[in-house]
Parts: sequence; structure tokens; C-alpha cells
Amino acid sequence: MADWLLRLRALLDKQFVVVVAVLVVLALVGGWFTYTTHASPNTTTEERIVSSWQTTGSFDHSATVTEDNSVYPVGTTLTNRSIYFTDISPWFNGTYTFRYDASERGDLNGRVALQLVLQSVEENQESTTVVWQTNRSLETTSSDSIQPGETIRVPFSVNMNEAINRTEEIDEQLDNPPGQPEIVIHATVDIQGTVNGQQVDQVVEHTLPVALEQGTYRPTDQGRITDRYEATRTVTVQQTYGPLRTIGGPALLFGSGVVLGGLVAARRRGRLALSSTEQELLAYEDEREDFDEWISTIKLPNQAFDLPRAEAASLGALVDFAIDTDNSVIEDPDDGAYYVVHDGYLYTYQPAVSRGEGRPFFQTKDGSEEPEQTDGESTVTPTTDGEFDSSEGIPTDE
Repeated sequence: MADWLLRLRALLDKQFVVVVAVLVVLALVGGWFTYTTHASPNTTTEERIVSSWQTTGSFDHSATVTEDNSVYPVGTTLTNRSIYFTDISPWFNGTYTFRYDASERGDLNGRVALQLVLQSVEENQESTTVVWQTNRSLETTSSDSIQPGETIRVPFSVNMNEAINRTEEIDEQLDNPPGQPEIVIHATVDIQGTVNGQQVDQVVEHTLPVALEQGTYRPTDQGRITDRYEATRTVTVQQTYGPLRTIGGPALLFGSGVVLGGLVAARRRGRLALSSTEQELLAYEDEREDFDEWISTIKLPNQAFDLPRAEAASLGALVDFAIDTDNSVIEDPDDGAYYVVHDGYLYTYQPAVSRGEGRPFFQTKDGSEEPEQTDGESTVTPTTDGEFDSSEGIPTDE
């Protein structure tokens, strides 16, 4: 039997109660996971979207070249640029587009109003301060029925030279306060009606800032500006689990139950406790590892086996005797026995071999087997003529 299996049996026999308790706990845990996962899973509440709708606003802009220059021919339309030139293309034209989409249906009436906002702002690391502001109406469009997916387009046109002159005039009137003048196209959408069966009364606002700098104006492209609205409700759902719990729970329950049953059955049949031979074999394995430095593997001559013998009860006893008599322990490569030759005697220890229950057997050099001698309790026991000191294991003269 493998050495590790013997040690496992010894451990299970010694810690039987602890191991059984651990297996019972594991079985209970596996049973609880199995029950709560498959038989009675937990429930949880979650918010689910039952309907949704969204509004989308965007600005498109352009400027047409009206003055001669060496870069752009007169009449060229510059579209959706990040910078325009005030002297050669003073008219800033564009369109604001509004639409909404719904997951089901909708019917809205709406009014879209565009304003030109002139203002001066002062920015620092923490905030933006509006120093002064004025506005005027640009365009207004209304619709009595807007269906999902329909769009409303509102054009606008601003003379940038006039707008810049107006900001400079206001700055002068206010004695040139701190701040940077800018222009903002401001869109206000006022919509009412029903969407997805729900009443809607909403105001949506979008802006297009335009910075003024050294003969240019720079629109800040906001892209598509989307506002989403959702209707939710609370529902109760069964909690779902991953494979670690759905498979691991039953596996833990079944595995611990099988091991527990097998362990109890083995204990009742006496298959856990080690026999005296197996216990002695384990003791020998431990001693062999501990005393390895004192043992040499040498093939003894046949004449050595003709010497009178004394048998040691353990490998440790034989090693102690060798140390006391200033000898080495010799391991025979053929039969695996251990020997010490001293004063015309052959002191030996034969490791136990697995022969079932009972005392270990020893194998002689000629291949015959002899049972272990059990006379007395001396460390080294005589097998031939001669007397030995029972305490030291050393032969004495008659």
C-alpha cells in the first residue's frame, strides 16, 4: 500500500470526529445552496423600462463669401466650419432641427423659438460669470401635430458685423467691464401632448455659442443634443445564479454525502485503523528519512551473514547502537535490510512488509522468511547462541 494512503488512513482514524463534522457542515451548505438555487430561489425587485421617448436638437450653420479675397472665390459657401471670417463672410446662416422619437406612439404640438443672445462672460477656474446680456428674437415656428420621427426646421441668419458692433457699443456704454463678448443662438422648444399614452408638457432648450476673436467668429459645435425620458415600473423577478452555485451546490451536497457515507462505512468495517504491521511500516519510513545521513548502501559479502545475529526492534534502535559503538549502518541493496557489524556479530533490522494483520516478517539472506522474535523487551534480541545485555544490546562473554 502506498505510503501516502497509509498516512491518510491514520489521519482519518485519528481525526475521525473532526472530519465527519466538516463533511456534515459541507453537506448542509451544499444542501442549502441547492435548495435556494433550484427548489426555492430568492426573488428580487428591479426597475424595468416600460416605455421611453427622446428629443433631439442640432444646429447646422454656414457662411457665404461675399468679398474678394485671395483664398475663397466670391459666392463660396463654407459649411459647418469651426471658424469663419467676419470681413469676407459676415452673414452667419444656419438651421435648428428638432425631432422626437417614441417607443410606442405620440402626438405633440410644439413651438420652436430662436433668439440671438449678445453677452459678455468672465471665466475662471471655478465658474463662469455673465457680465451683461441682451437678446432679440430671430425666428419662431409652430406645429399643431408632431408625430414621432417628424422634424421641425427653423432657419436663422445673423449679420455678424452688426452683432459685433452692438457688443462693442454695449461695452463702451458700460465703461469696458471685464469679460469676453460672445454670441449665442438660443433655441427654446415648448411641447405639449401625449407620448406613449402619457401626458407631456415639456420645455427643451439648446444653444449654439459663437466666440468672437480678431476678425473671426467661431461656432462651438454641440453635435446632436439628445434628452431621454423613460417610464419605469417595479417588478419582482427570480434571482439568477452562475454555474458556481447552480452546479457547485449539488456537487458539494452529493460529494460530501458520498465521502461521509464511505468514511463511516470504512470505520465500521475497521478499514481505517492501521494494523501493527502498517504502523510499524510508517514508523520505519519516518526513521529512514530522519537517519538517512547515518546509513550507507553497501553489498555485504556472504561471509558476513554467517556471523551470529541480533535483531533490532526498530531502525532507530539500530542507528543508536551504531552511533554508540562508532559504526555505520549498512543497507543491503538486495533485501533492503539494515546491518551493523561489530565484534564478530551481525546486528540487523528488517523493515516490515505488508502481509495483512499480524507481526511483520523478515527475509533471510537465503530467501526464507522468519517471523519476528518477541522475546523480552530488549532493544536488540539474540537469534543465535550467546547472551546479550538487554539494556545496551551488546553481547557479553559467558
